[in-house]
Amino acid sequence: MCTMQTPEDIAPEFPSWPESWKYQDEDVPYGEALLELMRPFVQSMIEQGLARKTIRRHMGYLWLLGGEIIRDMHIHEQYHDFEAEDALRDVVGSDGGPLCRHIHGDEDQRAFDTTCRKLHRFLQKS
Repeated sequence: MCTMQTPEDIAPEFPSWPESWKYQDEDVPYGEALLELMRPFVQSMIEQGLARKTIRRHMGYLWLLGGEIIRDMHIHEQYHDFEAEDALRDVVGSDGGPLCRHIHGDEDQRAFDTTCRKLHRFLQKS
């Protein structure tokens, strides 16, 4: 049994998320900033002793969230001036997250919103 100590222990592709989110090369540094904001949240789930499968599911929704934030930057002019932390805090709240275009069905959207609410609570504490 592998011990989980870092997000990469659960999802080895974690460091490459910013590259997968990009529309243009300029998006990568912004994506890297998002990733570094997400890292402590994932780390906290590891330290809480959550099951690997649970953390992996939350990480999947975080990957979708990052992609939505980068996409929104390209669609909505007002996000161009947002720092990554401001954008992240803007899209997650006590009611969940944004509608995700890659999610089909209410059940999956509710699960995505659960991750976003959990992230929101974590960000409120930090």
